[in-house]
Amino acid sequence: MTEARDGCEHWPVQPTLGYPYATGIKDLPDTLTVTTTGDPVTPYEGGVSLARTLGGSLLTVEGSQHGAALARNSCINDVLSDYLIRLTTPGDRARCTL
Repeated sequence: MTEARDGCEHWPVQPTLGYPYATGIKDLPDTLTVTTTGDPVTPYEGGVSLARTLGGSLLTVEGSQHGAALARNSCINDVLSDYLIRLTTPGDRARCTL
C-alpha cells in the first residue's frame, strides 16, 4: 500500500466526483477558503488554488500555524462569523494576521 495523500484516499468507497474533485460542481454557493502564508502542513498556494477552483472567496492569514480558522483571533473570527451566520464573504484580498 502506498502512502495516502490525504486521510480519505484509502476510503473503501469510490468517490462520486472525478479528480480533481472540486471542479464542475453545479449550484455551489460562494465558499470561503482560509489559508495561512506559512502553514507548515498545507502550502499557501494550495489554499489559493482551492479558492480559485471553487470560484469562492479567500481569506489570507499572515502567520505560520496550521488551522488558522481555529485560532483565537478577532479578525479571523469576524470573517468566519460573517460567513457562517450571514453567509457573507470578505472582499477581494481579505487579510488577517496571527
